[in-house]
Amino acid sequence: MKDTSYKNKQFVLLGMTFLSVAGIAGCSKVELAQSTVTLELGDELSENVADYLQNPDEKILKGASLDLSAIDETKVGSYNAAIAYDGKNYPFTVEVKDTTSPQCEAKDYIYMQPGTLTMDDLITEIKDASETSSGIVSCEQKDDLVVCDYDDMLQEKAAVDNAEPHDGADYQESVQLDDEGCYEVTAQVKDSEGNFTDITLNVYVDGTAPELAQNVIDLDVDASGISIDDINTDDAEKIADMLHELPDFTDAEWAVASDAFCQDNKISYEFEQKSFNQQKENPIEVLNVHCTVEDQAGNANEVDYEVTVTYTGLDASALMEKTGLILQTSDDTSKGEKSGNVNVAGKKQTGEYKGNDTVNDLGMTDAEFAEMFDSMTPEEREAFIISLGEGDQANDTKESGYYNSDYAQQVFAMVNQERANNGLAALTWDSSMTSYSDRRAKEITTDFSHNSAGGEMNVGENIAKGAISPDMVMDGWMRSDGHRANILNANYTKISVSCYYDGSTYYWVQNFAY
Repeated sequence: MKDTSYKNKQFVLLGMTFLSVAGIAGCSKVELAQSTVTLELGDELSENVADYLQNPDEKILKGASLDLSAIDETKVGSYNAAIAYDGKNYPFTVEVKDTTSPQCEAKDYIYMQPGTLTMDDLITEIKDASETSSGIVSCEQKDDLVVCDYDDMLQEKAAVDNAEPHDGADYQESVQLDDEGCYEVTAQVKDSEGNFTDITLNVYVDGTAPELAQNVIDLDVDASGISIDDINTDDAEKIADMLHELPDFTDAEWAVASDAFCQDNKISYEFEQKSFNQQKENPIEVLNVHCTVEDQAGNANEVDYEVTVTYTGLDASALMEKTGLILQTSDDTSKGEKSGNVNVAGKKQTGEYKGNDTVNDLGMTDAEFAEMFDSMTPEEREAFIISLGEGDQANDTKESGYYNSDYAQQVFAMVNQERANNGLAALTWDSSMTSYSDRRAKEITTDFSHNSAGGEMNVGENIAKGAISPDMVMDGWMRSDGHRANILNANYTKISVSCYYDGSTYYWVQNFAY
């Protein structure tokens, strides 16, 4: 019998070697790229297996699965993760960290009035993955405003850095800046992980409003574009509107502003017609121009100016002939007197007035009367003519005086309209005060003051004389700060109004009560 053990042993060894090699060739090795993966808070974690393995082959990539279920990408922390392959787990750690300083949208400079500076004024937007806190950490005055330059301010940029940390206990939500000057202010934004951003900028505090000086007194406007042939007789009352819309009020420099610091003031204009005169060679309009100037810090100033506009290039004679909007006078030398025939928009009233050297019933000469009439608006002229007609019809009443209740009610309605325009509640008519207002209206014919001879009531009071219509008296009161304040007093709830005509002059009284 042959000994075959040696050969059998060789065969077994060869077989084992073959199996070993085959096993190595058939099983891929899993190696993690790193045992700890760091993720910045706010970023997204990859779900690709290949990103977590070192040189993986296709077999591993097809057979391996990634488990990230324990990870909260929105919170800082240390989390467990794993790759599973061929029945085995290969664990690794994911560290979610916040190492990024907050991003801030900040202004480069601030130009403001004296007052409170807040964090919202300094920083408009904060971006960070963590919760943040913020506050003003320093505020120091650098210079007086008089030595600062406005143009230099416009070129400034805020400084952003991460150099100097501050304790949250130092944070201030606001600082009070009451004195003019240039201040250097630093604000800090810090997240919950201690990352921070500092913003440093200059704050210019200006409490002085610009000054206004009238730049234009007389203005010539080309009105040649208006054709007389295109104007119908029915359009007579509109001719003034057609003309006074010609000036470019938006661009006209009615006033010039001067400011010790700001070189970028905004001037705006509102205007209203004071008078319109077509008796001249060129029609002339007088405007009340209300100018408002405001610097970039919000300091404002207001001034009223009178501007005379002369309309050139218009056939004024043809216009007057066609529309009849003129004051005509004719001499009657046999009587040594002048009679005035007033024609306004086709409505005529005739009255008799004394010569130029004689004072008429209105207390003025013919020349003075003509000047006054020229200065009136069409509405004022019509009201004046109506008042003359009332006088012709009731001379006896005029001599003894009378109360015009219709005018009083018109003023009452106008008061409530002004209050509505200013967001205030309407006043109610108080009949119990009417007798007091009537008495006051008659009293001021001899003592034009707020002294009541018959006992006083606890009321506010506006008085006026000489205005010939409700529109005229309300216009005068609304132009006066004190009278306007009474009309627009939010605390008043009741009113009475009286209008008394003593034969030559209208006297007006408003009384207000709570």
